[in-house]
Amino acid sequence: MESLVSVSGKQIRLFLTILMILVPRLPSAGSTPADIVQRFHDSEVERMNHLVVDKNTGRVYVGAVNRLYQLSPDLNPVVKVVTGPQGDSTVCSMIDCPQETQKKPVDNVNKALVIDYTTTRLISCGILFQGMCTVRNLHNISDVVQEVREAVVANNPTASTVAFIAPGPPNPPVSQVMYVGVTFTGNSPYRSEVPAVSSRSLDKDKMLNIAEAAVTTGTRMYVNSLSRERYPINYIYGFSSGGFSYFLTTQMKNTDTAIYISKLVRVCHDDEHYYSYSEIPINCTSDVKIYNLVQAAYVGKAGSVLAGDLGITAQDDVLFAVFAEGNVTSSDVPKPVSALCVYSLKAIRRKFMTNIQKCFTGEGQRGLEFISPSHKCISTVSNDQ
Repeated sequence: MESLVSVSGKQIRLFLTILMILVPRLPSAGSTPADIVQRFHDSEVERMNHLVVDKNTGRVYVGAVNRLYQLSPDLNPVVKVVTGPQGDSTVCSMIDCPQETQKKPVDNVNKALVIDYTTTRLISCGILFQGMCTVRNLHNISDVVQEVREAVVANNPTASTVAFIAPGPPNPPVSQVMYVGVTFTGNSPYRSEVPAVSSRSLDKDKMLNIAEAAVTTGTRMYVNSLSRERYPINYIYGFSSGGFSYFLTTQMKNTDTAIYISKLVRVCHDDEHYYSYSEIPINCTSDVKIYNLVQAAYVGKAGSVLAGDLGITAQDDVLFAVFAEGNVTSSDVPKPVSALCVYSLKAIRRKFMTNIQKCFTGEGQRGLEFISPSHKCISTVSNDQ
């Protein structure tokens, strides 16, 4: 079975070998007490958004609406922090509000929860104050180490945000940055300043500022002003592998056609200007169906059995991704049947490289119309030839 991975344009159609399992979404059955080892519940909270586990201590951290939790490895509550609601308005900046602004209580929906192991900190970001973040002591999350007055994540409950820590400028792999993908909300005059994708510093003196910034370049990428409102990008998952950082997204096929597809976005760890920023569509397919909407994903090691099926080593990275079929071709609403596809990261890197090499031969298009104008690839001949 194969999954289509292609660059923009009709000329290039590339294929990636995958393992696929159809997973019908069944009504949840009642669990028996013997199935449940331990549970955590807070009757004050309707929705919990993020969960991370400290790989060194086993502690569990949960981000919810108006709450942050620190739990023991067996899910016993250790610390609970109330983060909202607080008085806010979308016309307020990250620092202050105009005097005439009428604030109202706004729930603080957790949008990002990331462990920085190099400094034993927990970075938590919510929708309040244009999507600002707090840096907390990993041993006691009620201890706020730093409050970052910077618009980092989405500032409403429904717009997507994905954040993760991986190597980045100025000196990878030694230096680490926080990669952030954010859906444009357009509900405030300050949102045009928030990049769609960025690499943000973890240094105390420039915490969560753009890691490297010049006049016209830097570790950031914006959707252009003509496309921001009509070309939403939904960020599903982010990860790092083999010297690159990736985001999985769902977005329209182009700015003129409301057909939704999934894409892999990639940027090189040592790229201070995001010149390496590139995207390829990615599908999960069977003989009769195309599952075009990625819903969730995880990157891990292949293991011996799967590695044998994919022709890789047991220690190679693989991407596990759950896709759904859209209700109609022009909708990003999934049908109630999903499929799990498994991709070798080694094969994905080869496909990105193949696309780049084909563009150098004059085949395909370069540029993304929602970022910069698209142009036909130009055949390039090396001076050594």
